[in-house]
Amino acid sequence: MDSYKIQLFLHVAVVIVALGATFASPFLQGWGERHGVGATRMALEFGHYLEKVLVIPGAVLILLFGVGLIFDDATGYKDDFPMWLGIALAWYLVAFFVAAVVQRSNVLKAIATLDGAADDGPFPAAYMTASRRVQITGGFLALSTIGIAFLMVWKPGQ
Repeated sequence: MDSYKIQLFLHVAVVIVALGATFASPFLQGWGERHGVGATRMALEFGHYLEKVLVIPGAVLILLFGVGLIFDDATGYKDDFPMWLGIALAWYLVAFFVAAVVQRSNVLKAIATLDGAADDGPFPAAYMTASRRVQITGGFLALSTIGIAFLMVWKPGQ
């Protein structure tokens, strides 16, 4: 097996493991909200933990393996950089920033709104706004993952 195939396998495997896990987050949050403040707090804290130990480190590896593939002689992209790849790379960097900065902040704010709330009590009013921000940003990130994957597979113009 050559280095290109190993690197491509690692790139795809990390995408599946690190970013695949994020698709469960909206379901986990929704489940938590249907089961009360305590379950929601647990769901958000678990999601935050997952981001910290799996998603963000995985996203860094995805970028490193992807850049390695660009410069691999088997692709030819270092000499003839296609527009679809430039768009996918820029989109990825924007999504990475949104995940690491914006969504992280949204989740931490949502968790903070639940501080002091009884596990079996009503949701604080501030939580509903924070929850909506988490959902909207999460939707953008999910669509970004699908859109970037589409560009990587379809390779328009190639």
